[in-house]
Amino acid sequence: MTGQRDRDRGSTTVETVIIAPVFALFLALVVLAGRLSNSRGDVEAAAQYAARTISIARSPTDAIPAARQGAEATLRVGSPTCRSMQFEPAVTATEVTVTISCVVDLSAASLLPVPGNSTITESAVEPRDEHREVGS
Repeated sequence: MTGQRDRDRGSTTVETVIIAPVFALFLALVVLAGRLSNSRGDVEAAAQYAARTISIARSPTDAIPAARQGAEATLRVGSPTCRSMQFEPAVTATEVTVTISCVVDLSAASLLPVPGNSTITESAVEPRDEHREVGS
């Protein structure tokens, strides 16, 4: 029986050395997935905000620059979570559609040096508020 214990000595250390890098890689992938999910939520919220801002304006065309600035501020354009942003509003007589695309730097969004970028695109549609009260 003592021979069996001598052969098992140090096996926990070897198992830890083998499992630790796998666990660290799994953890880094979970962090990357979480950050991409947060980025997607941020882009969706920015599109919704911009569409709502334009839809309630008395002059939707005049509200587009303010909606763009609000979206840029929300997404922190230039940060790793949104290196660059494309902003595409479409205003019709009945609705406003805003599509926003953000380029996410994957190497900055992960604990590992993941090469490349990912583009996240979200759209929001809001009905135009045609019966908005005109102020004096």
